Amino acid sequence: MSKNKIIVLSDIHIGDNSPTVWYQKSFHEPYLTAVLDHVIKNASSIQELILLGDIFDFWTYPPDKRPPSFEQIIEQNPNILGPQGKLSQVLTALEGQVTYVRGNHDMNVTQEDLNKIQNPDYTIKLSPSDIYFPLGEDNKKIVCTHGHLYAMFNAPDTSVKFNPLPVGHFVSRAAAYELQQTLPPGKTVADLTGQTSPNGIDLKSLAKTIMGAQSGFSVTDLLLNYITQASKMPEIQPIILPDGQTTTIAEVKPLYSQLWQQWINNNGGARDGLLVAIKAALADAKDYYMGWFAQKLALECGADLVVMGHTHTPISGLKKGLIQYVNSGFECPSKPDIGKQHVNFIEIDTDSYQGAIFKVVNQQGSYQIEADSAEQTSVIIPGLSQDYSCYITVENQSSISLIQRVSYEANQGHYIVAPTQSIGPREKGRFWIQDYPGITKGSEGQVIYFTGDREITLRYSCPVGLSPNSCSGAEFYTSVDGINWGERNQIVNKGLGHPFFVRFVL
Repeated sequence: MSKNKIIVLSDIHIGDNSPTVWYQKSFHEPYLTAVLDHVIKNASSIQELILLGDIFDFWTYPPDKRPPSFEQIIEQNPNILGPQGKLSQVLTALEGQVTYVRGNHDMNVTQEDLNKIQNPDYTIKLSPSDIYFPLGEDNKKIVCTHGHLYAMFNAPDTSVKFNPLPVGHFVSRAAAYELQQTLPPGKTVADLTGQTSPNGIDLKSLAKTIMGAQSGFSVTDLLLNYITQASKMPEIQPIILPDGQTTTIAEVKPLYSQLWQQWINNNGGARDGLLVAIKAALADAKDYYMGWFAQKLALECGADLVVMGHTHTPISGLKKGLIQYVNSGFECPSKPDIGKQHVNFIEIDTDSYQGAIFKVVNQQGSYQIEADSAEQTSVIIPGLSQDYSCYITVENQSSISLIQRVSYEANQGHYIVAPTQSIGPREKGRFWIQDYPGITKGSEGQVIYFTGDREITLRYSCPVGLSPNSCSGAEFYTSVDGINWGERNQIVNKGLGHPFFVRFVL
Protein backbone atom coordinates (compact mmCIF):
# COMPACT_ATOMS: atom_id res chain seq x y z
CA MET A 1 0.00 0.00 0.00
CA SER A 2 1.36 3.42 -0.95
CA LYS A 3 1.83 5.99 1.77
CA ASN A 4 -0.26 8.84 0.39
CA LYS A 5 -1.82 10.20 3.58
CA ILE A 6 -0.70 12.89 6.00
CA ILE A 7 -2.48 13.36 9.33
CA VAL A 8 -2.61 16.84 10.85
CA LEU A 9 -3.39 17.53 14.51
CA SER A 10 -3.44 20.97 16.09
CA ASP A 11 -4.58 22.76 19.21
CA ILE A 12 -4.40 19.94 21.72
CA HIS A 13 -3.35 22.46 24.39
CA ILE A 14 -1.96 19.80 26.66
CA GLY A 15 -0.54 21.23 29.87
CA ASP A 16 -0.17 20.26 33.51
CA ASN A 17 -3.94 19.75 34.00
CA SER A 18 -4.34 22.89 36.09
CA PRO A 19 -8.05 23.84 36.28
CA THR A 20 -7.63 26.73 33.83
CA VAL A 21 -6.00 24.62 31.08
CA TRP A 22 -8.34 23.63 28.26
CA TYR A 23 -6.97 20.08 27.92
CA GLN A 24 -7.91 18.00 30.94
CA LYS A 25 -6.39 14.53 31.04
CA SER A 26 -9.38 13.03 32.84
CA PHE A 27 -11.70 13.97 29.98
CA HIS A 28 -9.67 14.56 26.81
CA GLU A 29 -7.08 11.80 27.01
CA PRO A 30 -9.36 9.04 25.60
CA TYR A 31 -10.19 11.25 22.61
CA LEU A 32 -6.54 12.01 21.89
CA THR A 33 -5.62 8.36 22.41
CA ALA A 34 -8.21 7.38 19.79
CA VAL A 35 -6.64 9.73 17.24
CA LEU A 36 -3.13 8.44 17.89
CA ASP A 37 -4.34 4.82 17.80
CA HIS A 38 -5.91 5.61 14.42
CA VAL A 39 -2.52 6.79 13.18
CA ILE A 40 -0.80 3.66 14.49
CA LYS A 41 -3.44 1.37 12.97
CA ASN A 42 -3.17 3.02 9.56
CA ALA A 43 0.59 3.61 9.56
CA SER A 44 1.02 1.62 6.34
CA SER A 45 -0.80 4.39 4.41
CA ILE A 46 0.41 7.40 6.42
CA GLN A 47 3.64 9.07 5.37
CA GLU A 48 3.70 11.69 8.14
CA LEU A 49 1.99 13.08 11.23
CA ILE A 50 2.13 16.87 11.47
CA LEU A 51 1.63 18.42 14.90
CA LEU A 52 0.46 21.84 13.74
CA GLY A 53 0.96 24.07 16.75
CA ASP A 54 -0.56 24.68 20.18
CA ILE A 55 0.10 21.04 20.96
CA PHE A 56 1.54 22.11 24.31
CA ASP A 57 0.13 25.01 26.29
CA PHE A 58 2.25 27.52 28.20
CA TRP A 59 -0.33 30.32 28.23
CA THR A 60 -3.57 29.31 29.96
CA TYR A 61 -2.35 29.73 33.53
CA PRO A 62 -3.29 32.32 36.17
CA PRO A 63 -0.82 35.21 36.45
CA ASP A 64 0.46 34.15 39.87
CA LYS A 65 1.48 30.72 38.54
CA ARG A 66 4.61 30.25 36.46
CA PRO A 67 3.68 28.14 33.42
CA PRO A 68 5.06 24.61 33.66
CA SER A 69 8.20 23.40 31.97
CA PHE A 70 8.13 20.93 29.10
CA GLU A 71 9.31 18.21 31.49
CA GLN A 72 6.50 18.92 33.93
CA ILE A 73 3.90 18.58 31.19
CA ILE A 74 5.41 15.22 30.17
CA GLU A 75 5.34 14.06 33.81
CA GLN A 76 1.66 14.96 34.15
CA ASN A 77 0.64 13.14 30.95
CA PRO A 78 2.63 9.88 30.82
CA ASN A 79 0.03 7.93 28.84
CA ILE A 80 0.49 10.32 25.93
CA LEU A 81 4.00 11.73 26.38
CA GLY A 82 5.89 9.15 28.46
CA PRO A 83 8.42 6.56 27.20
CA GLN A 84 5.62 4.04 26.63
CA GLY A 85 3.07 6.69 25.71
CA LYS A 86 1.00 6.93 22.58
CA LEU A 87 3.13 9.60 20.94
CA SER A 88 6.23 7.44 21.29
CA GLN A 89 4.25 4.55 19.79
CA VAL A 90 3.31 6.76 16.84
CA LEU A 91 6.98 7.62 16.32
CA THR A 92 7.77 3.92 16.07
CA ALA A 93 4.82 3.14 13.80
CA LEU A 94 5.69 5.97 11.40
CA GLU A 95 9.43 5.32 11.61
CA GLY A 96 10.09 8.81 12.92
CA GLN A 97 7.99 10.71 10.39
CA VAL A 98 6.47 13.14 12.90
CA THR A 99 6.97 16.88 12.43
CA TYR A 100 6.24 19.65 14.92
CA VAL A 101 5.23 23.12 13.67
CA ARG A 102 4.94 25.71 16.43
CA GLY A 103 1.87 27.80 17.21
CA ASN A 104 1.44 30.68 19.62
CA HIS A 105 0.75 28.82 22.88
CA ASP A 106 3.88 26.71 22.28
CA MET A 107 6.17 29.14 20.43
CA ASN A 108 8.89 28.46 23.01
CA VAL A 109 9.18 24.74 22.18
CA THR A 110 12.65 23.71 21.00
CA GLN A 111 14.16 20.61 19.42
CA GLU A 112 15.81 19.93 22.78
CA ASP A 113 12.34 19.84 24.33
CA LEU A 114 10.99 17.44 21.72
CA ASN A 115 13.95 15.12 22.29
CA LYS A 116 12.58 14.57 25.82
CA ILE A 117 9.65 12.60 24.38
CA GLN A 118 11.51 9.34 24.66
CA ASN A 119 11.72 6.69 21.95
CA PRO A 120 14.52 4.18 21.46
CA ASP A 121 14.98 4.99 17.76
CA TYR A 122 13.29 8.23 16.75
CA THR A 123 12.64 11.84 17.72
CA ILE A 124 9.98 14.32 16.69
CA LYS A 125 11.44 16.80 14.20
CA LEU A 126 10.88 20.51 14.82
CA SER A 127 10.18 22.42 11.62
CA PRO A 128 12.75 25.24 11.36
CA SER A 129 10.01 27.47 9.94
CA ASP A 130 6.46 28.12 11.12
CA ILE A 131 5.42 27.59 7.48
CA TYR A 132 5.96 23.95 6.53
CA PHE A 133 5.84 22.22 3.13
CA PRO A 134 5.39 18.49 3.85
CA LEU A 135 6.21 17.45 0.27
CA GLY A 136 9.47 19.40 0.34
CA GLU A 137 10.75 22.75 -0.88
CA ASP A 138 10.62 21.50 -4.48
CA ASN A 139 6.91 20.66 -4.27
CA LYS A 140 4.96 23.34 -2.44
CA LYS A 141 1.50 22.14 -3.46
CA ILE A 142 0.65 21.61 0.23
CA VAL A 143 1.48 24.17 2.91
CA CYS A 144 0.81 23.80 6.63
CA THR A 145 1.03 26.56 9.21
CA HIS A 146 -0.67 27.04 12.56
CA GLY A 147 -2.30 30.34 11.61
CA HIS A 148 -1.11 32.66 14.37
CA LEU A 149 1.31 34.40 12.00
CA TYR A 150 -1.72 36.14 10.48
CA ALA A 151 -3.44 36.99 13.76
CA MET A 152 -2.28 40.34 15.11
CA PHE A 153 -2.58 39.57 18.80
CA ASN A 154 -0.89 36.16 18.57
CA ALA A 155 1.87 36.50 15.97
CA PRO A 156 5.42 36.43 17.39
CA ASP A 157 6.56 39.93 18.34
CA THR A 158 10.33 40.39 18.19
CA SER A 159 10.20 44.13 18.91
CA VAL A 160 9.51 43.83 22.65
CA LYS A 161 11.63 42.85 25.64
CA PHE A 162 9.52 39.71 26.10
CA ASN A 163 10.36 38.59 22.53
CA PRO A 164 8.73 36.55 21.00
CA LEU A 165 5.66 36.74 23.28
CA PRO A 166 2.80 38.65 21.65
CA VAL A 167 0.20 40.68 23.50
CA GLY A 168 -2.18 37.72 23.21
CA HIS A 169 -0.18 35.91 25.89
CA PHE A 170 -1.31 38.48 28.44
CA VAL A 171 -4.91 38.23 27.26
CA SER A 172 -4.81 34.49 27.95
CA ARG A 173 -3.28 35.03 31.40
CA ALA A 174 -6.04 37.52 32.26
CA ALA A 175 -8.68 35.06 31.07
CA ALA A 176 -7.11 32.42 33.34
CA TYR A 177 -7.22 34.93 36.21
CA GLU A 178 -10.98 35.25 35.80
CA LEU A 179 -11.37 31.47 35.77
CA GLN A 180 -9.22 31.18 38.88
CA GLN A 181 -11.58 33.56 40.68
CA THR A 182 -14.84 32.02 39.47
CA LEU A 183 -14.39 28.26 39.03
CA PRO A 184 -16.21 26.30 41.75
CA PRO A 185 -14.05 23.95 43.85
CA GLY A 186 -13.32 20.73 42.00
CA LYS A 187 -14.30 22.17 38.62
CA THR A 188 -12.13 22.97 35.60
CA VAL A 189 -12.53 25.03 32.46
CA ALA A 190 -13.52 21.79 30.71
CA ASP A 191 -16.76 21.85 32.74
CA LEU A 192 -17.84 25.16 31.18
CA THR A 193 -19.63 25.88 27.93
CA GLY A 194 -18.29 28.06 25.15
CA GLN A 195 -14.59 27.72 25.92
CA THR A 196 -13.46 27.85 22.29
CA SER A 197 -11.82 31.23 21.72
CA PRO A 198 -8.10 31.01 20.85
CA ASN A 199 -7.53 33.96 23.20
CA GLY A 200 -9.50 32.44 26.05
CA ILE A 201 -12.12 35.18 25.84
CA ASP A 202 -14.56 36.26 23.13
CA LEU A 203 -13.30 39.37 21.31
CA LYS A 204 -16.13 39.67 18.77
CA SER A 205 -17.50 42.77 20.49
CA LEU A 206 -14.31 44.61 19.48
CA ALA A 207 -14.83 43.90 15.79
CA LYS A 208 -16.88 47.01 14.99
CA THR A 209 -14.29 49.32 16.56
CA ILE A 210 -11.45 47.57 14.76
CA MET A 211 -13.16 47.75 11.35
CA GLY A 212 -13.45 51.52 11.70
CA ALA A 213 -9.87 52.04 12.87
CA GLN A 214 -7.31 54.25 11.13
CA SER A 215 -3.56 54.83 11.38
CA GLY A 216 -2.46 55.85 14.87
CA PHE A 217 -5.11 53.67 16.49
CA SER A 218 -3.99 52.00 19.75
CA VAL A 219 -5.28 48.49 19.37
CA THR A 220 -3.26 47.41 22.41
CA ASP A 221 -5.02 49.84 24.73
CA LEU A 222 -8.39 48.78 23.34
CA LEU A 223 -7.60 45.10 23.80
CA LEU A 224 -5.99 45.25 27.23
CA ASN A 225 -8.57 47.67 28.64
CA TYR A 226 -11.26 45.30 27.46
CA ILE A 227 -9.64 42.17 28.88
CA THR A 228 -8.84 43.69 32.28
CA GLN A 229 -12.41 44.95 32.61
CA ALA A 230 -13.90 41.63 31.47
CA SER A 231 -11.65 39.55 33.73
CA LYS A 232 -11.57 42.05 36.62
CA MET A 233 -7.80 41.57 36.80
CA PRO A 234 -5.98 44.65 38.17
CA GLU A 235 -3.47 46.20 35.79
CA ILE A 236 -0.84 45.96 38.54
CA GLN A 237 -1.41 42.22 39.10
CA PRO A 238 2.02 40.52 38.77
CA ILE A 239 2.22 38.07 35.86
CA ILE A 240 4.89 35.37 36.04
CA LEU A 241 6.12 34.57 32.52
CA PRO A 242 7.30 31.16 31.26
CA ASP A 243 10.96 32.19 31.67
CA GLY A 244 10.41 33.39 35.25
CA GLN A 245 10.32 37.13 34.55
CA THR A 246 7.49 39.10 36.13
CA THR A 247 5.49 41.92 34.57
CA THR A 248 2.06 43.57 34.73
CA ILE A 249 -0.56 44.73 32.25
CA ALA A 250 0.41 48.31 33.17
CA GLU A 251 3.98 47.61 32.03
CA VAL A 252 2.89 45.68 28.96
CA LYS A 253 0.63 48.38 27.49
CA PRO A 254 3.35 50.79 26.30
CA LEU A 255 5.59 47.94 25.12
CA TYR A 256 3.02 46.91 22.50
CA SER A 257 1.69 50.41 21.80
CA GLN A 258 3.01 50.43 18.22
CA LEU A 259 1.51 47.07 17.29
CA TRP A 260 -1.19 48.49 15.03
CA GLN A 261 1.19 50.78 13.15
CA GLN A 262 3.76 48.01 12.81
CA TRP A 263 1.24 45.84 10.99
CA ILE A 264 0.32 48.72 8.69
CA ASN A 265 3.96 49.52 7.90
CA ASN A 266 4.98 45.88 7.44
CA ASN A 267 2.19 45.28 4.93
CA GLY A 268 2.74 48.07 2.46
CA GLY A 269 1.65 51.07 4.50
CA ALA A 270 -1.17 53.51 3.72
CA ARG A 271 -4.56 52.10 2.79
CA ASP A 272 -3.35 48.64 1.79
CA GLY A 273 -1.42 48.17 5.03
CA LEU A 274 -4.39 49.38 7.06
CA LEU A 275 -6.67 46.80 5.44
CA VAL A 276 -4.24 43.99 6.29
CA ALA A 277 -4.04 45.25 9.89
CA ILE A 278 -7.83 45.21 10.20
CA LYS A 279 -8.01 41.68 8.81
CA ALA A 280 -5.23 40.48 11.13
CA ALA A 281 -7.00 41.90 14.19
CA LEU A 282 -10.33 40.38 13.16
CA ALA A 283 -8.66 37.01 12.55
CA ASP A 284 -8.33 36.87 16.34
CA ALA A 285 -11.86 38.08 17.06
CA LYS A 286 -13.31 35.09 15.21
CA ASP A 287 -12.21 33.08 12.22
CA TYR A 288 -12.93 36.15 10.08
CA TYR A 289 -10.40 36.56 7.31
CA MET A 290 -8.26 33.50 8.06
CA GLY A 291 -9.45 32.22 4.67
CA TRP A 292 -8.22 35.49 3.12
CA PHE A 293 -4.76 34.96 4.59
CA ALA A 294 -4.80 31.28 3.59
CA GLN A 295 -5.51 32.10 -0.05
CA LYS A 296 -2.89 34.86 -0.07
CA LEU A 297 -0.29 32.44 1.30
CA ALA A 298 -1.21 29.76 -1.24
CA LEU A 299 -0.89 32.07 -4.23
CA GLU A 300 2.40 33.49 -2.96
CA CYS A 301 4.03 30.08 -2.60
CA GLY A 302 2.22 28.13 -5.33
CA ALA A 303 0.17 25.84 -3.09
CA ASP A 304 -3.14 24.18 -3.93
CA LEU A 305 -3.96 23.24 -0.33
CA VAL A 306 -3.47 25.25 2.86
CA VAL A 307 -3.92 23.58 6.25
CA MET A 308 -4.19 25.69 9.40
CA GLY A 309 -5.35 25.45 13.00
CA HIS A 310 -5.46 28.26 15.59
CA THR A 311 -9.11 29.34 15.22
CA HIS A 312 -10.53 26.23 16.96
CA THR A 313 -13.10 26.13 14.15
CA PRO A 314 -12.92 23.26 11.63
CA ILE A 315 -13.22 24.47 8.05
CA SER A 316 -13.79 22.26 5.01
CA GLY A 317 -13.05 24.69 2.21
CA LEU A 318 -13.10 28.18 0.79
CA LYS A 319 -16.23 29.56 -0.86
CA LYS A 320 -15.53 30.89 -4.34
CA GLY A 321 -11.79 30.64 -3.88
CA LEU A 322 -8.87 29.74 -6.10
CA ILE A 323 -7.38 27.22 -3.65
CA GLN A 324 -8.52 24.78 -0.96
CA TYR A 325 -8.24 25.79 2.68
CA VAL A 326 -9.01 23.43 5.55
CA ASN A 327 -8.73 23.96 9.28
CA SER A 328 -8.11 21.17 11.76
CA GLY A 329 -10.25 22.64 14.55
CA PHE A 330 -9.06 21.64 18.01
CA GLU A 331 -8.67 18.69 20.36
CA CYS A 332 -10.07 20.10 23.59
CA PRO A 333 -13.76 21.07 23.45
CA SER A 334 -15.35 21.21 26.88
CA LYS A 335 -17.59 18.46 28.27
CA PRO A 336 -20.91 20.28 27.74
CA ASP A 337 -19.87 21.32 24.22
CA ILE A 338 -19.06 17.81 23.01
CA GLY A 339 -21.62 16.98 20.34
CA LYS A 340 -21.91 20.58 19.20
CA GLN A 341 -18.14 20.59 18.79
CA HIS A 342 -15.79 17.71 18.19
CA VAL A 343 -12.23 16.55 18.56
CA ASN A 344 -11.14 17.00 14.95
CA PHE A 345 -8.15 16.32 12.75
CA ILE A 346 -7.27 16.52 9.06
CA GLU A 347 -6.32 13.76 6.65
CA ILE A 348 -4.48 14.97 3.53
CA ASP A 349 -4.44 12.95 0.32
CA THR A 350 -1.07 13.72 -1.25
CA ASP A 351 -2.17 12.45 -4.67
CA SER A 352 -5.12 14.83 -5.03
CA TYR A 353 -3.89 17.61 -2.69
CA GLN A 354 -7.21 17.46 -0.85
CA GLY A 355 -7.87 17.65 2.88
CA ALA A 356 -10.71 15.89 4.70
CA ILE A 357 -11.96 16.44 8.25
CA PHE A 358 -12.44 13.62 10.74
CA LYS A 359 -13.78 13.56 14.29
CA VAL A 360 -13.70 11.35 17.38
CA VAL A 361 -17.08 10.18 18.66
CA ASN A 362 -17.64 8.63 22.08
CA GLN A 363 -20.06 5.75 21.59
CA GLN A 364 -20.82 4.56 25.12
CA GLY A 365 -17.16 4.50 26.10
CA SER A 366 -15.85 3.35 22.73
CA TYR A 367 -14.05 6.17 20.93
CA GLN A 368 -14.55 5.90 17.18
CA ILE A 369 -13.13 7.83 14.22
CA GLU A 370 -15.70 9.16 11.74
CA ALA A 371 -15.71 11.49 8.76
CA ASP A 372 -16.96 14.94 9.71
CA SER A 373 -18.57 17.79 7.87
CA ALA A 374 -17.73 21.43 8.50
CA GLU A 375 -18.69 24.77 7.07
CA GLN A 376 -16.75 26.55 4.39
CA THR A 377 -15.42 30.02 4.95
CA SER A 378 -14.90 33.07 2.75
CA VAL A 379 -12.29 35.73 2.05
CA ILE A 380 -14.81 38.37 3.21
CA ILE A 381 -17.17 38.72 6.17
CA PRO A 382 -20.42 37.25 4.83
CA GLY A 383 -23.32 39.68 4.90
CA LEU A 384 -21.14 42.75 5.41
CA SER A 385 -19.46 42.95 2.02
CA GLN A 386 -19.22 41.39 -1.43
CA ASP A 387 -16.17 40.09 -3.26
CA TYR A 388 -15.50 41.72 -6.62
CA SER A 389 -12.07 40.13 -6.97
CA CYS A 390 -10.45 38.95 -10.17
CA TYR A 391 -8.69 35.62 -9.66
CA ILE A 392 -6.27 35.14 -12.54
CA THR A 393 -4.44 32.02 -13.70
CA VAL A 394 -1.93 32.22 -16.55
CA GLU A 395 -0.99 28.87 -18.06
CA ASN A 396 2.20 28.59 -20.09
CA GLN A 397 1.49 25.69 -22.45
CA SER A 398 4.80 26.04 -24.26
CA SER A 399 7.39 23.34 -23.70
CA ILE A 400 10.34 25.72 -24.16
CA SER A 401 9.43 29.38 -23.62
CA LEU A 402 9.73 31.22 -20.32
CA ILE A 403 7.10 33.92 -19.80
CA GLN A 404 8.44 37.03 -18.05
CA ARG A 405 6.43 39.83 -16.47
CA VAL A 406 7.20 43.28 -17.86
CA SER A 407 4.79 45.47 -15.86
CA TYR A 408 1.37 45.45 -14.22
CA GLU A 409 -1.23 47.94 -13.06
CA ALA A 410 -4.37 48.12 -10.91
CA ASN A 411 -6.92 50.49 -12.42
CA GLN A 412 -9.49 49.69 -9.72
CA GLY A 413 -8.88 47.89 -6.44
CA HIS A 414 -5.48 46.57 -5.38
CA TYR A 415 -3.33 43.50 -5.82
CA ILE A 416 -3.38 41.11 -2.89
CA VAL A 417 -0.90 38.94 -4.78
CA ALA A 418 0.94 40.59 -7.67
CA PRO A 419 1.09 38.99 -11.13
CA THR A 420 3.62 36.18 -11.24
CA GLN A 421 7.13 37.38 -12.13
CA SER A 422 8.04 34.45 -14.38
CA ILE A 423 6.17 31.35 -15.56
CA GLY A 424 8.21 28.40 -16.77
CA PRO A 425 7.31 25.96 -19.55
CA ARG A 426 4.25 23.84 -18.71
CA GLU A 427 3.76 25.85 -15.53
CA LYS A 428 1.14 28.32 -14.35
CA GLY A 429 1.08 31.56 -12.41
CA ARG A 430 -1.78 32.76 -10.23
CA PHE A 431 -2.54 36.17 -8.79
CA TRP A 432 -5.34 38.15 -7.18
CA ILE A 433 -6.69 41.69 -7.48
CA GLN A 434 -9.46 42.67 -5.04
CA ASP A 435 -11.80 45.63 -4.78
CA TYR A 436 -11.47 48.04 -1.88
CA PRO A 437 -14.20 47.77 0.78
CA GLY A 438 -16.97 50.32 1.12
CA ILE A 439 -18.07 52.30 -1.91
CA THR A 440 -16.26 50.48 -4.69
CA LYS A 441 -16.08 50.25 -8.45
CA GLY A 442 -14.89 46.65 -8.29
CA SER A 443 -11.51 45.44 -9.49
CA GLU A 444 -9.73 46.00 -12.79
CA GLY A 445 -6.15 45.51 -13.86
CA GLN A 446 -3.70 44.49 -16.52
CA VAL A 447 -0.33 42.82 -16.82
CA ILE A 448 2.16 42.80 -19.68
CA TYR A 449 4.13 39.59 -20.25
CA PHE A 450 7.01 38.89 -22.65
CA THR A 451 6.53 35.45 -24.18
CA GLY A 452 9.90 35.06 -25.88
CA ASP A 453 9.13 36.78 -29.15
CA ARG A 454 6.49 39.38 -28.29
CA GLU A 455 4.71 41.25 -25.53
CA ILE A 456 1.08 40.55 -24.69
CA THR A 457 -1.24 42.58 -22.47
CA LEU A 458 -3.74 40.63 -20.37
CA ARG A 459 -6.70 42.66 -19.11
CA TYR A 460 -9.40 41.69 -16.61
CA SER A 461 -12.17 43.42 -14.69
CA CYS A 462 -14.98 42.61 -12.27
CA PRO A 463 -17.02 45.81 -11.96
CA VAL A 464 -19.83 46.63 -9.56
CA GLY A 465 -23.38 46.97 -10.86
CA LEU A 466 -24.65 46.03 -14.31
CA SER A 467 -21.41 46.53 -16.19
CA PRO A 468 -20.21 43.11 -17.40
CA ASN A 469 -17.04 41.30 -16.42
CA SER A 470 -14.38 41.39 -19.10
CA CYS A 471 -11.02 39.93 -20.06
CA SER A 472 -8.80 40.04 -23.13
CA GLY A 473 -5.30 39.56 -24.47
CA ALA A 474 -5.12 35.79 -24.96
CA GLU A 475 -7.24 32.66 -25.21
CA PHE A 476 -9.21 32.26 -21.97
CA TYR A 477 -11.79 30.40 -19.88
CA THR A 478 -13.94 32.11 -17.24
CA SER A 479 -16.05 31.30 -14.19
CA VAL A 480 -17.87 33.15 -11.42
CA ASP A 481 -17.53 30.41 -8.79
CA GLY A 482 -14.24 28.70 -9.61
CA ILE A 483 -16.06 25.41 -10.27
CA ASN A 484 -18.22 25.79 -13.36
CA TRP A 485 -16.23 27.07 -16.33
CA GLY A 486 -17.44 28.37 -19.69
CA GLU A 487 -16.34 27.40 -23.16
CA ARG A 488 -13.09 28.70 -24.59
CA ASN A 489 -13.20 32.49 -25.06
CA GLN A 490 -16.69 32.69 -23.50
CA ILE A 491 -17.40 35.10 -20.64
CA VAL A 492 -19.85 33.11 -18.54
CA ASN A 493 -23.22 34.31 -17.28
CA LYS A 494 -23.27 37.18 -19.79
CA GLY A 495 -20.52 38.83 -17.81
CA LEU A 496 -22.56 39.06 -14.61
CA GLY A 497 -21.61 37.64 -11.22
CA HIS A 498 -18.68 37.91 -8.88
CA PRO A 499 -15.92 37.22 -8.12
CA PHE A 500 -14.48 36.73 -11.60
CA PHE A 501 -12.15 33.83 -12.40
CA VAL A 502 -10.06 33.96 -15.57
CA ARG A 503 -7.72 31.27 -16.88
CA PHE A 504 -5.53 32.62 -19.68
CA VAL A 505 -3.88 30.03 -21.94
CA LEU A 506 -0.61 31.05 -23.63
